[in-house]
Amino acid sequence: ARAADVLSFARLHLAGGVGADGSRVLSEETVADMQAFHAEVPDKQVLGDSWGLGWIRFDWNGARLYGHDGNTIGQAAFLRIHEESGVAVTLLTNGGHTRDLYGDLYREIFAELSGVDMQAPVVPPAEPVDVDVTPYLGTYERASVRMEVYVGDESPMLRTTLLGPLAEMEPNPVDEYALTPISDGVFALREPGTQSWMTATFYTLATGEEYVHFGARATPKVATS
Repeated sequence: ARAADVLSFARLHLAGGVGADGSRVLSEETVADMQAFHAEVPDKQVLGDSWGLGWIRFDWNGARLYGHDGNTIGQAAFLRIHEESGVAVTLLTNGGHTRDLYGDLYREIFAELSGVDMQAPVVPPAEPVDVDVTPYLGTYERASVRMEVYVGDESPMLRTTLLGPLAEMEPNPVDEYALTPISDGVFALREPGTQSWMTATFYTLATGEEYVHFGARATPKVATS
């Protein structure tokens, strides 16, 4: 989509479901329900704090925004909407350090246009945190990726391997990240050459299943090291 098309979609939701030509596309009740809280996000450090219906919900220091991101090979997209000020911002990219660019631009734009202070970026603790990584070691897998957590020479490591059609399109389907403990079950990591830290969050459901939440996806544990 073009940036203008994404913003037309955002304007539809800001207008309560009414399109630019005045026709109603969604009911007001549907629009409100899509933006309302429906589920917690296990990892609140990088994206939002909760999910609506389709929308990711963001708490930026008390200001409520909603939006969504999208990624495919060579492309990344970002959309944030602040209903109170009526501001929607989209960023569509096809290269470079996209999350770094997103953070720099959106922090400045929303501060100037909406008076909103974007949430602080993730950073590792100033002092090392002692966390037992043993419970998180092992293999996690879903249809498109395998994740392996192991102990490296200097730190815990996360190895991701793309699977299926995605792997065939990437010249190097394997990435490795050093994991820096933030707290029990939460680790900071980042791609080489980038400034933005991400998080990998490990958690267990009430029914006993173990997961890692990374890159806005929950991946179940399939083997223990």
